[in-house]
Amino acid sequence: MLKDKIKKLRNEENISQRKLAKFLNLSPSTIAMYEIGERKPDIDTLQKIADYFNISVDYLLGRTNERAPADKLILKDKNTNVEIKELLNRFNVHLDGEFLTEEDKESVITLLQMLRNRNKKKP
Repeated sequence: MLKDKIKKLRNEENISQRKLAKFLNLSPSTIAMYEIGERKPDIDTLQKIADYFNISVDYLLGRTNERAPADKLILKDKNTNVEIKELLNRFNVHLDGEFLTEEDKESVITLLQMLRNRNKKKP
């Protein structure tokens, strides 16, 4: 699980094992060993990996599907603009404990577009 998460995160960010290793002050072969499950990072390295990818250690360890702890999800700058599609794709969004499927996410977008268009037509 951890090995897959590290590789997935690295690929999502399009960074090499060498670049991640440099940030963590490790050798690229150590990152490779993490990714094939031959070695596991110590607690300090886990925290550094989480910090690098702006995720929680619990996400790395598979204890949650939420990438970031709740306090990191709060926007500090109220003027920040975020596209709803980005939110739906970036976070594991759920409703009443059930995660939204890709089809559900598209339905949310369609519903919001319909509501926006309805409000535009009102005098």
